[in-house]
Amino acid sequence: MEPWQARASQFHPFLIASIDELPNELRPLVEVALPPDATLSSGLVIPANYRSKTPDAEPEVIPAQALIFTGEGMWHVQAPEIDQPAPAPIYIQPDNIRWIRSSHLLLYGRIEIASAVQGKPVLLDIEFNAVGWRQKDQNWRNLVARAVGMPPIRAGITPVPSERDRTILEGTPEKFVDGLFRYGLYTGERLLAATFQPAVWQHRLIAFDEQRTPDTLLALTNASTLILSEERALVRHSDDLGMLITRIPRQAIVDLQVDKGDPVDEVVFLLERGGVADAYRLSLAHDTAQTWLDIWGKR
Repeated sequence: MEPWQARASQFHPFLIASIDELPNELRPLVEVALPPDATLSSGLVIPANYRSKTPDAEPEVIPAQALIFTGEGMWHVQAPEIDQPAPAPIYIQPDNIRWIRSSHLLLYGRIEIASAVQGKPVLLDIEFNAVGWRQKDQNWRNLVARAVGMPPIRAGITPVPSERDRTILEGTPEKFVDGLFRYGLYTGERLLAATFQPAVWQHRLIAFDEQRTPDTLLALTNASTLILSEERALVRHSDDLGMLITRIPRQAIVDLQVDKGDPVDEVVFLLERGGVADAYRLSLAHDTAQTWLDIWGKR
């Protein structure tokens, strides 16, 4: 291994199979967080790293973190910053999840989970080196499956689109088809309907054109709504855009409405789960918003 590879690997997430394998700064935090009857199934450790909170800000140290999977759910713990107490651990119960969003942007990975604990909203937002996606194990996949009401997943199963799926996804770029099956339908869900929308741009006379909504695929399954979109672009043509995948369990969706706008509408998913009610908003072209409203009405 070259010296630069060794330095880079220090920031790579890694799996653990027992509490004893945790770094010293995380082990006592996990021991305190886990209930006495909880058993660690596996864990993902995200070493301390450097990240900027905004594009213009200087990088800051992000302390080491860990995702701990038990038979019932997942815990997130984070080591303290210098001269600060450690943040309170966050517990994610699958049955309370309202939405999950994952980011797959070159070397950058991110997970956001909107959940609830004792009727209070909880938002987990964790960033890591994208190597972490390859380290995600069966416990993570089963947590996602449970969140949408699907049974445990058999290991080593990679779904591929059937002829029926290809018909539903006709006209969808292969990047999105691959993303849907690679990052979405591994849960064993059945694809029911889908619609793809090319990016919507607003022309500016004295400035660069502005993207109002990126290339987006919406897919309805028997268990969830899946939204796949590219990251927002500053130029009209780019082959280097990553992908964002949002999963909304159908069990969490109370209603759907469209707020009209110009030049795009806003589809509003009204959500309620675990004693928490809120909304997830998505900007779409007028015709795509109406198409999705029709798809949802026929579910």
